[in-house]
Amino acid sequence: MRKNKGTPLWRRIVLLSIILIISFAVSKIDFPGLSQSGKIMLGIFVFAALSWITEVIPLAATAAAIVFFESLFLSRVSGLENGHKIWMSSFASTTIVLFAGGFFLAVALKKYGIDIRIARAIMKKVGHKPPLIILGMICITGFLSMWISNTATTALMMAVIIPIANRMESSHKFVKGLILSIPFAANIGGIATPVGTPPNAIAISNLAAAGIKITFTSWVKIGFPIAILLLLILWRLLLHFFPPDKKTYSVEFPEPPEFNSRSKVVVFVFIFTALMWLLESLHGISASIIAMFPPIFLVGFGLIGKKEIREIGWETLILVGGGIALGTAMQRSGLSQWFIGLLPFSNSSSIFVMLTFASLTYIASNFMSHSAASNMMIPIILGLSSSTDIVSIAISAAICSSCAMILPISTPPNAIAYASEKIDKRNMARVGIIIGVIGLVFVNLLMYIVSNYLNVG
Repeated sequence: MRKNKGTPLWRRIVLLSIILIISFAVSKIDFPGLSQSGKIMLGIFVFAALSWITEVIPLAATAAAIVFFESLFLSRVSGLENGHKIWMSSFASTTIVLFAGGFFLAVALKKYGIDIRIARAIMKKVGHKPPLIILGMICITGFLSMWISNTATTALMMAVIIPIANRMESSHKFVKGLILSIPFAANIGGIATPVGTPPNAIAISNLAAAGIKITFTSWVKIGFPIAILLLLILWRLLLHFFPPDKKTYSVEFPEPPEFNSRSKVVVFVFIFTALMWLLESLHGISASIIAMFPPIFLVGFGLIGKKEIREIGWETLILVGGGIALGTAMQRSGLSQWFIGLLPFSNSSSIFVMLTFASLTYIASNFMSHSAASNMMIPIILGLSSSTDIVSIAISAAICSSCAMILPISTPPNAIAYASEKIDKRNMARVGIIIGVIGLVFVNLLMYIVSNYLNVG
């Protein structure tokens, strides 16, 4: 993760002080219906949002500050005693474990030059024309994320793309588009199947608990066309905002290390882990448990050492953990429910309610875990009117959470790409906002049209 460069220290101290004063003032306002814990959490949320947007301190520092403030202030509120154990456990959540497993694989691929070999193979398949290079990366990442964790897919694909990007430093603008194609395609690809991303599973499991069954095929009929359309739009947007300066790119890779027995073992670990993630629905072992295999095996058998372990993106892990803690605390403090209570739904049309919940989920997902935002919104949706409306609104909210890609902290794939230090927030936000708005409009329109044809039971 990058440090805040170019801004004088005193200016950052002043800005941070202003943010803290604003956040404290907000937490002291008596909003009707908001509990004491909710007011404290609102102040913390304002601090997190302003700090992440201004980047007055490094993103990981803001994430750590969130857990610190929650532990210091929320844990003293009645009903949330010992809450610090909950907030701090975010740094050891299943998402963090999954994230770390992908990082361990990535450093092993890099050490033995396997990433370069994979990159060579991909370049040979897609050719040397810039549009095809980006389209190839989008298609591969999008397809993998339909079945494998978006985080794991991004970690693996970034290991592939970085050697390519490093050889294109003279085409700085195009490199940005190339890097962004990975996290955005991973986020979008997960929409296509029920197992593609946690929000999909959250929607299906909550509906099942209410006696409403969504079949695998029913989801794919809706999610797959949405994913394909958004991936194609992403392709065109990246080429528009980050045009190549050459008609072809001939990428010359450095000679990789000798492909010896140790390299073969690393390839085995890579393939085994990827297949186990892919076949999770068959063997029933959690993806986070599978993610523990690479560090145990790679470190245990000396395939990677202290040098490679230091290269793990620990700051990125802190960043993601802070986002999880923010979402969890918003739920437990009642802040999320208070936000929903501000919205009047009486005499509102189905499309308005659907668009409202989808927009709220989308906005929340830009500042916290997509899973946390979905867990926050979808149970509330179940209290709405007819079963058909519930199905459409719940699916719409889950899908729109995956369209949230404005900030580095919006989703782990974004955080991984940001950690490469080859893109900045403006690059991410410019494309992310357009994709998000298009996704919101198209998803809600489609769900409204097909709501009467969903297979529920």
